[in-house]
Amino acid sequence: MKSIAKNSIHWTYSLAIFCALFALQQQKATAATLSHGWNYAIDSFNDGVTGPQIGGGEFEFYGIAIKETSDTAFIAINSNLSLAGYADPLAQRGNINYGDLFFNFSGQNFNTANANGSLFGIRFAAGNDSGVATTGVYTNVTAKSVTQTNSGFTNLNQFNTVVASQGGTPSMGDLAATDPYFQQTGNSTILNSIATGTKVGEINFLTPATLSVLGLDFGQFNAVGSQTIGFSFNKSSMPSGNYIANFFAECANDAIAIKGSFEAVPEPSTWFGTLLGLSFLGIGAAKRKIKRKIS
Repeated sequence: MKSIAKNSIHWTYSLAIFCALFALQQQKATAATLSHGWNYAIDSFNDGVTGPQIGGGEFEFYGIAIKETSDTAFIAINSNLSLAGYADPLAQRGNINYGDLFFNFSGQNFNTANANGSLFGIRFAAGNDSGVATTGVYTNVTAKSVTQTNSGFTNLNQFNTVVASQGGTPSMGDLAATDPYFQQTGNSTILNSIATGTKVGEINFLTPATLSVLGLDFGQFNAVGSQTIGFSFNKSSMPSGNYIANFFAECANDAIAIKGSFEAVPEPSTWFGTLLGLSFLGIGAAKRKIKRKIS
């Protein structure tokens, strides 16, 4: 009888742990992903502006993808623009690079979130005109426009008009080209660079080979620009929840936005507490069942 009781308790205990793990894993499995854990936003392939050329030039952005694990976020960009930037004598520095990557968790449009200082930002191009000193993750971010010093567009309406007039198809990945999330008109209203922010984390650059091992595949969408740029950061640098993330070229000759979410992952103490609680429930149920059989 004692052997049967021990086996029953052991079986129920194991089942309780399995159920707890399954339930916690299900939270992760239901996250919105498109392919191998990567959430992709694919941009128009013919809206990059490089001099008189529309589409396919140095400023063509093809896509962005984001993947998360319990503690790390991975970013991948497919583009024709290298991290070294694009030489242009008309730009103030003689070089045009990527602007900064912004994350907005507020549910507000970009300008409102910017006015409230509730944006998060990542400077990933060390040679750009960002207002913060080094690459990394920043909070309490405000944004500025650097298009005018980079021989760029003054507003999005101007960009959209030029692209469409030359037979291109302006878009912004997960957002329509004219989405009111961004201000469309006005002077120097394309906010594409961090103005101020507080650094809260570092970024680690990833090779294309590492990204491939992680399951990244822009080729499945025919997004095959000459550059694949990747980096990761600790998710603790940002909150959980839904976001819109975006970046522009410093000249705003192309841009892309992506909608997604970061999941809140239980702390180790929470995992242990959940498993322990379910284990005790399982043991208690087993003991009650055995007691009923004996009586």
